[in-house]
Amino acid sequence: MPLQTTVIGSFPKPEYVKVPSWFQEAAHWDSSVATRAYTELQTKQSAEEQAELEALTVRAEREVIELQTGCGVDVITDGELRRENYIHYLCRFIDGIDFENLTVTPVRNGALHIALPTIRSKLSWRGPLDVAEEWRHAQALSPVAAVKYTLPGPMTIIGTLSDAFYGGENELALATDLAAIINMLIRQLAEAGCRHIQVDEPLFARRPQAALDYGISMLDRCFEGSGAGCEKVVHLCCGWPNPASTRSPSRMHTAPMT
Repeated sequence: MPLQTTVIGSFPKPEYVKVPSWFQEAAHWDSSVATRAYTELQTKQSAEEQAELEALTVRAEREVIELQTGCGVDVITDGELRRENYIHYLCRFIDGIDFENLTVTPVRNGALHIALPTIRSKLSWRGPLDVAEEWRHAQALSPVAAVKYTLPGPMTIIGTLSDAFYGGENELALATDLAAIINMLIRQLAEAGCRHIQVDEPLFARRPQAALDYGISMLDRCFEGSGAGCEKVVHLCCGWPNPASTRSPSRMHTAPMT
């Protein structure tokens, strides 16, 4: 069988899609701007504004899909154009995560401090995000290639939130609650017919010991019951585009996972 090609997930948003981009603001060291702007977008849009944004987003998704299929990519995505970033979009549909009162938190081993959404209580699914319907919508725009749906993994979600409820000693409990939510969504996708489901876990490379201690088992839990027809995909990061990064101690420590 020929080697299949795919993309990781996200594409740059065209200027006409006015969805705040977390990483664009993070480049200026203030990701809270996009976080608060996306919250305002969700809560203060009129019905007419929502309909207009939806039409423009569908236009952009069609363009992204046509770009990928035109290049001959076998397994494509919708570009994740509805998302402020690939992690927090999902978190907004989980009870227990506060997007109003952000907490300034050190990240990247203290290299910078950013304002993050905060866990205030035990996590549970609230919705109303329908991942199966999102996938069906994207697949309908792609008559040629299979569409892959992407979800952030437990460790990666933990790495982009401030925890004011579980506590560091209970990180496994937090990861377990997240894995249960992700598993529910993956089952919904599989039942809808989605055959390519990706869990993003770049934090495996940044926290290799935690990945070995519990991250891999939580990943197994995420995909539990997805069925033999599900092509399970995991996205890991291998560092910045610098040859030295591939030889760093954490990368070497992570090698046994592969």
